Amino acid sequence: MEPIIKVENLCCQAGNRYLLRDINWQVAKGERWVVFGLNGSGKTTLLSIIAGYKMPTGGSVEVFGEPYSQDNILSVRKRIGWVSSSYFDKYYTKESALTIVLSGLCGTLGVDSTVKADDFIRAKALLSEWNLDRKFDFPFSMLSKGERQNVLIARALIAEPEILALDEPGTGLDVLAREQLLRKIDQLAAETAMTIIYVTHYPEEILPIFDRCLVLRRGRLIEKGELTEIMTTEQLTEILEADVTVTYLQDGRLDLRVK
Repeated sequence: MEPIIKVENLCCQAGNRYLLRDINWQVAKGERWVVFGLNGSGKTTLLSIIAGYKMPTGGSVEVFGEPYSQDNILSVRKRIGWVSSSYFDKYYTKESALTIVLSGLCGTLGVDSTVKADDFIRAKALLSEWNLDRKFDFPFSMLSKGERQNVLIARALIAEPEILALDEPGTGLDVLAREQLLRKIDQLAAETAMTIIYVTHYPEEILPIFDRCLVLRRGRLIEKGELTEIMTTEQLTEILEADVTVTYLQDGRLDLRVK
């Protein structure tokens, strides 16, 4: 079976600095991956390239069996639900929650003429599912951090994507909002066959639904494979270059402590 994502010798430079260097990675349809690493390790850059919102400077990336091109980039983007506050917060301010969700149907940051009346109904239903039924017309900048995150997730889901890529979705959320978010991601995984990629630097966010893990450090791929083989005391002590202990809790979640 051909991988749904195929990355070979992927590089991304900013000036003389490598954000990513020589990344090789394949994701099969239906797999659930965690991309783990500290701040500055290249996690967001990797996912933004895969989602088609950033171009690499070297190597190759194929999604759904084809490389990105000017002819296919919008159609491929529609098949990937991309959630990233660090990316979209730079572009969305005055746009309403409803407009942002509808933009997920277009593969762009705005709404075009392909959006139909039925799409408005679906967008409102999604916003309601994510507790935003009274804020359809609120500008993005007036929403709380948790509400903005929910808008971006609704945007990602409206096109019923084959891949859901979540870039540190729990960052900046209070403990209640984060647990509600994780519960809904768990539910999505149970109810759909979507390929899910979850970027985080917090081990306690890693749900039992994730069984594969890719680890980045300073732009390089350090480990990839079975999550339970990577997320261990011995492995994370080496990966994080710190003395840590990892415990698997009764619910399957992880607890990491720095000694």
